[in-house]
Amino acid sequence: MIRYLFSTIVRRHLQPALGVLVLLACAATARAADIYITADFKPDIDNPNQREFVNTTPWSGVCVGTHQSACINNNWWSIDTKIRGTKQAIRQTNYGRNGFYIGMPPARTVRVTSEDGLHSFDLGFNIIGAAMRLVDEDRDGPSEPASVGNPNNCNLGLKNSSAQNRTVMRMFLRRDGGEGVVACALHWLSTNNYLMTEFDFTYKLTTPAPLAMRSGLYTGMTTFRVGGTGEGADFDLGNGVALDDNLVNVHFRLDVEHAFRLELPPGSDRAVLAPKGGWTQWSDHGIVPARLERELPFTLSSSGQFSVSLQCQYPLADGRCAIRNMTVDAEAAPLDIRLTLPGFHDAATGADAVGVALTTTMVPPVLTADAFVIRRPSRLHFAVNGEAVTTMLAHPGSHYRGDVTVIFDATP
Repeated sequence: MIRYLFSTIVRRHLQPALGVLVLLACAATARAADIYITADFKPDIDNPNQREFVNTTPWSGVCVGTHQSACINNNWWSIDTKIRGTKQAIRQTNYGRNGFYIGMPPARTVRVTSEDGLHSFDLGFNIIGAAMRLVDEDRDGPSEPASVGNPNNCNLGLKNSSAQNRTVMRMFLRRDGGEGVVACALHWLSTNNYLMTEFDFTYKLTTPAPLAMRSGLYTGMTTFRVGGTGEGADFDLGNGVALDDNLVNVHFRLDVEHAFRLELPPGSDRAVLAPKGGWTQWSDHGIVPARLERELPFTLSSSGQFSVSLQCQYPLADGRCAIRNMTVDAEAAPLDIRLTLPGFHDAATGADAVGVALTTTMVPPVLTADAFVIRRPSRLHFAVNGEAVTTMLAHPGSHYRGDVTVIFDATP
């Protein structure tokens, strides 16, 4: 009899960090606002159709509150850049830079890297729109200084105004999906000074294929410059702009936590070895069986990579496990252990995971699949082969046993 144990391991590695504070006396430089965009991939075995990252960034900006249902329905995700300032606007009906004007940058590719620095992937980041809220600083202008018509070059996503505090807000949405450089503006109906109390952008993420990523945290960053005419800014707010900050650092955090599940039938903690077809040939005719074996079925679900390793109660020098005679002093019998996982393959060699020999001396193979595998029938095969069977049968009535641990590590 073999007692064996399936073990699954999920590890999260935290690297120690040394923080060093360096103080420098220098001339004033551009400051930066920091914003954070997060997304998770946590597939559910009971909901296998969910195979994409889910945006987990907290709502901020114009999509919070009154407009949130509209943003959800249209899949608009706004984020407040934390950039604040003033705008000196001039009455002009020419979609010009002196009024409500926002120039937006083209799409970017941002590289995100795992915490250990070993794995990197590209993330697509498209600015698909932007919004600004302006407040009449002295409250002496019209309640609606911006044109209520459509902007040039863009569509109008959201709008509102308040006569009470002379506030106007507009969200522009690009028509090109965020591919090229574009500038959008409204006609402006009042010459006045305005506080810019909010500047947001709306974005679209094109995330990497998560099934190819190992479990863990991936981070990256890109920086946008915000400014006025002639400043070479990524977000150009036109003429008469003065800002508290002019840089926005956008930090990305992708968290991958692959699904992994072993499902074992009752009695899977014991593997009783016997000849194929039973003991009749030996008991009735004295024919020594070629092997004593047992196959144990189980099902495996996985959305990522995992490794498999072996531990033995009685390890042999060649890496195999052994079972020992618990009745008399006799030679231990070596076990041949093979693993078959249909649909999986070795990540390094591409070899199918069929009849993979497990030993304590092997480099644990990292196995993967090309899709999210759900409850795939799999099996472990235990066998004592050849001369070792003859040796065991020389001690009739004996009891052989040993513990074997097969370890599945879901974060190899």
